[in-house]
Amino acid sequence: MVIGAVLAGGNSTRFGSDKSLYALNDRPMYMHVVNRLKKSGVVDEIVVNTNVRLKDAFHPYKTVIDDESFIDHGPLGGIYALMKEYPDDYVIIVSTDTPYVPSAWLKVLVEKAIETNKIVVTEGEQLHPLIGVYHGETIVEDLKRQLESKKLSIRQFLEHQDYITLNIEDYGLNESMFVNINRKTDIL
Repeated sequence: MVIGAVLAGGNSTRFGSDKSLYALNDRPMYMHVVNRLKKSGVVDEIVVNTNVRLKDAFHPYKTVIDDESFIDHGPLGGIYALMKEYPDDYVIIVSTDTPYVPSAWLKVLVEKAIETNKIVVTEGEQLHPLIGVYHGETIVEDLKRQLESKKLSIRQFLEHQDYITLNIEDYGLNESMFVNINRKTDIL
């Protein structure tokens, strides 16, 4: 199965309020990502990874709460919780603060992950590891080991994984479609 997962568990300290629930064009920001996942046509289920405080905010979508051993461990902790819940599936991760990501791109990522049987992440002017497809036989154990080491960088995690990057420019896309909204001033 292919699980579409919205990462919405951060504390939004730079944003000033819960960005996943912020009304962007009259809809909560996370719903823009949900709609992109739906439009991709490749996901069997959509879930939201979040923290305990927001666990009831995403109805009717299933929420996957961060593992209690790794509360406030950033996106890596969210990916761990998702992979622990869906260890045998392809999980396409899209952070809630990337509402403009093209649906067609999400389809490309999933198709490449299934074709290569590797983790596939987005690359443009920089690496976008929170727009990617994660899976693998040992990924749950590998994520847990990385979290226990207190090295919470997804890039450091990927250094020890069999993964590939797909460059958006090779597909005629530009960086503005992958903008990460950390502050209200980042909204296009």
